[in-house]
Formats: sequence, C-alpha cells, structure tokens
Amino acid sequence: MRVIFLFGTALVALGAGSDTAAGKLWTELKAKRDKLPSLHQEFEVSRTSKTATSSQSSKWQIVLEVSQGQWREKSVSGSGNRLRIFDGKELFWMEEGGEEYVRVKRHPKDPEPVPSPYLAIDVDWSKSQEVERRPCGLPDKDDQCVVLEVRLKPWSRTNSPSNVTSMLQGFARMSIDTETGLILSLRIIEAIQGQRSSYQTDLSYVVTRLGYGGLADASLFKLPSSELREVKELSRWNAAKIKKQLTGKPAPELTVMDIQGKPVALSTFKGKTVLLDFWTTWCPPCRADAPALDKLYRKYGEQELMIVGISVSEDRAIVEQFLKGHPHSFPVVLSSENEMPAAYQIGVFPTYIVIERDGTVASAVEGDQGFSDLRKLLKKAGLEIE
Repeated sequence: MRVIFLFGTALVALGAGSDTAAGKLWTELKAKRDKLPSLHQEFEVSRTSKTATSSQSSKWQIVLEVSQGQWREKSVSGSGNRLRIFDGKELFWMEEGGEEYVRVKRHPKDPEPVPSPYLAIDVDWSKSQEVERRPCGLPDKDDQCVVLEVRLKPWSRTNSPSNVTSMLQGFARMSIDTETGLILSLRIIEAIQGQRSSYQTDLSYVVTRLGYGGLADASLFKLPSSELREVKELSRWNAAKIKKQLTGKPAPELTVMDIQGKPVALSTFKGKTVLLDFWTTWCPPCRADAPALDKLYRKYGEQELMIVGISVSEDRAIVEQFLKGHPHSFPVVLSSENEMPAAYQIGVFPTYIVIERDGTVASAVEGDQGFSDLRKLLKKAGLEIE
C-alpha cells in the first residue's frame, strides 16, 4: 500500500472543468458513477519499477465498496491487509485487525479523496484524447467501454531539503464503462527522477469482479471498532507484533535485489532455515553480532541456512563503505532501494526473523538481548552459533 499513497500524494484531481472533448466525457462518466446507489469492485493490481540495471515487481488485490459518497478500500497482500475508509467527511487508514488508526489530515481546499483505482491525476487535458470504443466484455452485458489516454502534468515532491523526487513525464490509459462510469482497467506509467537514480513505474489495475445497485452495509464505512487507538503514524512492525500475527504462518514473500544487483526471493529458499537480519551501520549491537552471523553462514550456508542482511533506510554509499571494513559473505539488501512489504518494515535494531524450512515464520527477536534468544531459535533448527 505504500505505492498507492506515493501516487495519491503526488497527484491532484482529474479536472472536472475541462472544455476539451476528453475532459467533458470524463465529467459525464463520473456523474453516471456518482448516481449508482452502491458498487462493489475487486481489482488485481501490479506495479513494476525499472532502472537501467534492474526491475522489481509486486502484486496485490483491492476490494472496493462505495455508497453515497462514502467508500472503503481493502488492500490484500501477502504481508497483511490494510484499510482506507472515507465516511463522507474524514479519511482513516489502518491495518485490518490492528489496534491503531490514522486520521488523514486534509486541507479545506483539498479535493474529496477517492479510492486508489480512481486515482486523482493532474491531467493536461489539451494533450488527452479518446482512443477507441469497444465492448467491455462483461458477463451477460453488452456495455460499451471508452478508452481514454490522458497525459500527466510533471510534478516534484520535496522529501527533505536535499532529497527531491520529480515525475518528468507520464500518462494514464483507462477503460471506462459508458453505461455506469465504472473504471474497468487503469494503467499509469511515469518516468521519475530520484535523488540517486532515475526509474520508470508501471502501475496497473484490472477489474476481476464487480456489482452495483442495492443497499450497502452502513457499518462498512465506519471505524471497525470503538477500541481502536488514534495515532499520528501506524506503528512499525517489531518482534512482538511479528510473533503475535505471523508465527506459524507462511512468511510474507520478499522479492528484492541485493546490493550487488542479484535477485533475492524467499520463495527460492524453501528447504533451508532462513534468517532475516535487519540492521543499520550505526547500531552497536548490530555491529557486535555481525561477525558471528557471518561465521554461521560460512559454516552452514547454501545447504542448510540462508541469511539475508537487510540494511534499513541507509544510502548505498554509507553501507558500501561499512562493508569494506566489515565484509558479509551473505546477501545484503538495501531497504532504501527496494520496496519492502509491511511486515518487513522494521524499526528496532537489530531484529532477527527466523523462517522454518517449510516457509513458515518460527519467531522473531530484537534488540541488545536478542542474540541469546536467536541462539535458541537456531538451535531448534539444528544450527549452532559459536
């Protein structure tokens, strides 16, 4: 879900006041959609990011409920489900089954928030057009779909005084049912210049199921529990949360590139015990534990054990300089250059996650005292740390 909000915060509403043919058509179709008493849509979503040397992809599902200006969007992925709920006035953000929620701050002049498949996009209508009309291909319906291609206006976002991200060029192509105004597919391609590199993103939504009409359950558009705690930012995952929610369950997939540009995927390590080591160069316990972990990997690696070191939120230059003096024989991944699933967005260091040979999570430990507990976990797997 990070991806969706990345686009959502960078883009603003599809203008309803355009006097171009494509702009007028968009306004007409939106009006049809807004007249529906309720709607249910399910989307398959994929995102690919490409640099000059590598490519990274991720997939998830979105389940959308809309009724009378309110909506609920559930994002379903291997690392858990996240909810966005708009009750007609306020927008809330939370993890399904979690104990916290965030009330998203909005300026009075901000456009009304919309679900992700209906992403607000800053469009250059003078360069946008209708491409074609064709059958939508919906079961038991002969609705016609219109395909719009819209050009996106460039944008820049300042993440910090020294870190500016800019979208240099982009377009979106969408297929919309002319009878209902519903988007059935959407593809957004953007060329982005970051602080360290340039890359291209390709984000795609495709409807897999839909229905509309009738009355929606009003409780869908309210906070799921009165006991939820409001916070400014959802808590990052830690060992306690991992043990509570993931122990005994299949480990969320992790598909990334290591610091040398080689692919690393958890799914390829079944049959081995896997140790995920979340660390930073400035963490004293991380530095103290590193020689023992490297020795452990050289003893068991490639046959019984896979260790993946995940350097959290540090630039490549800093990590490369550190590794010159403290080389690791196991793969090292930079979270700053990879999209990390929610379950692996760790904020306490070091944190160790042990994954069984069958791919299920054994447990997690963290902090200064974590290494002794890690010894016990690995010993159960038949591995001894000297």
